[in-house]
Amino acid sequence: MHPHLMFFVIAFGSVLGISCAPVQDYQNPTRHLRRQANSFAITGAPVINGSIPQRLEIRQLRNNNAQWNLYLLALNRYQKMNQSDARSYYQLSGIHGRPFTEWDGVPMVQDMGFCSHTSNLFATWHRPYVVAFEQVLYGIVQEVATSIQNDTKGEYRTAASTFRHPYWDWAAPSADGKPVLPAPVSGSAYIVLNLPNGSLTIDNPLYQYKFAVSDMSSFPDSPFNVWPQTMRYPSGQTATATSQNDLVSKQIDQSQNTYAQRFMNLLQAYPKFVNFSNSAWTPNSPGYDSLESLHNQIHGLIGNGGHMAVIDYAGFDPIFWLHHTQVDRLLAIWQALHPDSYVEASTEPIGSAAIAQGAQTDVNTPLKPFHSDNAGTFWTSAGVANVEKLGYSYPEIQGKSQSEIKAAVNALYATTSGVTISRRQVQSTKNELAPLVAAGLSNDVPFEPIPDPPASGNYTEWLTNIRVAKDGLEQTFFIHIFLGDFNPDPKSWSFEPNLVGTHSIITPYVMKRDPLQSTIVTGQIPLTRALRADEQKKLLNMTDEAKTKEYLTKNLHWRITTMDDKDVPREAVPDLKVSVITANVQAAKADDEFPVWGELKVHTDITDGRPAGLGVGDDI
Repeated sequence: MHPHLMFFVIAFGSVLGISCAPVQDYQNPTRHLRRQANSFAITGAPVINGSIPQRLEIRQLRNNNAQWNLYLLALNRYQKMNQSDARSYYQLSGIHGRPFTEWDGVPMVQDMGFCSHTSNLFATWHRPYVVAFEQVLYGIVQEVATSIQNDTKGEYRTAASTFRHPYWDWAAPSADGKPVLPAPVSGSAYIVLNLPNGSLTIDNPLYQYKFAVSDMSSFPDSPFNVWPQTMRYPSGQTATATSQNDLVSKQIDQSQNTYAQRFMNLLQAYPKFVNFSNSAWTPNSPGYDSLESLHNQIHGLIGNGGHMAVIDYAGFDPIFWLHHTQVDRLLAIWQALHPDSYVEASTEPIGSAAIAQGAQTDVNTPLKPFHSDNAGTFWTSAGVANVEKLGYSYPEIQGKSQSEIKAAVNALYATTSGVTISRRQVQSTKNELAPLVAAGLSNDVPFEPIPDPPASGNYTEWLTNIRVAKDGLEQTFFIHIFLGDFNPDPKSWSFEPNLVGTHSIITPYVMKRDPLQSTIVTGQIPLTRALRADEQKKLLNMTDEAKTKEYLTKNLHWRITTMDDKDVPREAVPDLKVSVITANVQAAKADDEFPVWGELKVHTDITDGRPAGLGVGDDI
């Protein structure tokens, strides 16, 4: 072995599985979550020379060889940090759910994880959580950079100074038919790095996390208490099961058209934070979608019986951190476009380890267990509102006006909406796309040949609304929306050609059904794109609303499966109601504008009388 590579094999592990030394204190321990006095101070990664670094999409980060190597080497080392350390990957990941224990001295009021779900605090609670992870990882990146041999130009030290945790943009269509799930995340348990002194093969820290828990009583739930590493769409329930990343990738791709549509709809039609932020049902409001609901869709499709699909265990999968950095990015974009709405006073329908069920929360509620200083002060939603104060930003919002943000978002996602903004190819759009094309996130010519809007500039958005009891099946489950015929085998439903999208209801490992205090959650699967595709096949004429409704009555179907791909009769799912809504929309006239939505209208005549369909007289 080349002598210059010996340090990395010892410190970070190799194909041969050589163990890693525990991570030591960092050069700036206060910045990197070292305990002082009574608590850890979560302050974010430091800003060097006053220039706030951007978090980058993982495929863009990969184009920077030095930062990519630093990221993987540091994450590899971080995952092998002694689990008894509160800063360890194991303990930070465990804040979200299991092993249901206090962190940083914060006591528990309920036997559950600290994460806020189905809550007005959902999005803001996860922000300091990701910042804490990024802060620790940043410190390890600095250690790694100083240990790189033959970094004669200081490339690695420079790259380390601006490192921020990447996000995975699952909403952006990949170029040239590439899977939405990035290859480094799913391809192999090992990964080859090109370092200044040659190549090095290490355990791929994005592929899985290997547990080192000797007492599995911390994980009482089978099969999570027998799996030695995190699982995605597991092949079985035994210790020898493997992740089926190929199936994860296929079903992520099959529902991909819905992700960008949902986010664009949230930006355009959800101006209030309370509706945008979380999946709790607001009675008599047909706006059923939310950032949390969209986030749930990805969780379920990645996990599908594995860690990401269960709230108690999701935080251990390395893709959790890429996913939640993306969720934070979407929140930041929404905030930049809706600066006058934020966290409001509300009641917690479920609560968390630190918040009792039924408690009143608001913008000043402590986001426990995250401290903003060493004196024990907690972060609040008010305190985390501005991402730049936490030491990072995102490409779409940093230094941009609202018009520029809309142009950037349109460049990424407008072509996946039901109607494109136009088929113009303007230079501003090409400029926005340039780094994304280079990263393989988009094609050079982004607008695909979907017909332009009617001459009037108006069109109709069609959407499927889903409402159901979160504890209805006492476990995570899926709701599949089809437009046309499908295979009767439920194992095929996530992959069917006529699938419009699969929605996920994610829960703790066991969520006991309580009909008297059941939490109703909502979600949405857009239909417009699928309808327009069928219109191109001459199957319907969308300018005729009556004919479109007739077509949906005949061809719109929904089915339910559990995580083991078992079919559940629609009428057996408590409080399940599926409906169709429309909105009259004024198309955008320029690249830096959004469509303008009119009032939402519910069409009960499409679903009335069908199993779990919304009927005349039902609550909306």
